[in-house]
Amino acid sequence: LMIMESLRNDDRFQLEIVGHNGTSAMIPLVDPKSSLDESNQLKVLEGMYAHTQYTYAGDRTLEAIDAAVHKAKMGDLILIITDANLKRYRIEADEVSELIDRHDVHTHLIM
Repeated sequence: LMIMESLRNDDRFQLEIVGHNGTSAMIPLVDPKSSLDESNQLKVLEGMYAHTQYTYAGDRTLEAIDAAVHKAKMGDLILIITDANLKRYRIEADEVSELIDRHDVHTHLIM
């Protein structure tokens, strides 16, 4: 919500938000062409909540990061916000680091 609100009237950025769950690495939540008014922000939050309730167990963290980095264009900013239990899914920090190590894209991981 804070990211959507802070970028709502900022023309320098096009915000795209995707999620992932046990079955899909790319669940579109915010399209760059979408309006970020309060009504749409609420719909995004409701969608996020709904996906957490009705999803299969599993993890697609690495696939989601890989897809985001490969979709990005030179100079893009990617913020990866994850609550992934990396240890539970046996994901090593080196695996994540390799995926986000692209010199023409600004990628940041927040855990």
